[in-house]
Amino acid sequence: MKKRDEKQTSGLEENLKKALTEVLILFLFSEGEHYIGELPEILRIRSQGSVDVMFPYSVIYRTTEAGYLEEAKKRVAPDGRRRQYYRITEKGLAYLKELLEIYRSFCEGIDKILFGDENHE
Repeated sequence: MKKRDEKQTSGLEENLKKALTEVLILFLFSEGEHYIGELPEILRIRSQGSVDVMFPYSVIYRTTEAGYLEEAKKRVAPDGRRRQYYRITEKGLAYLKELLEIYRSFCEGIDKILFGDENHE
């Protein structure tokens, strides 16, 4: 039974990760230009190890195709190698704003269900 419970919670974690990776990636780009290879480490550090996204390539390519990100100039990264950097577009900033509003509203609703609503009697 324990293995089943672990598998179920792992499934929840994976689904949350898939659902929120795009938001997290776009948010990082809203703060500045990045190359793909540095994103997993930034997410791991800033989440204190709770967010682990190993290969964000599909998110980068999908958001680039949608016009939310664009290629910036290639330049030398901290590791000394020449890397392709990306930046968020105006369209991407608007999309991120929408995603954050949906996220906040949804989380507030979940919190009200799980932890109660002060106005609910």
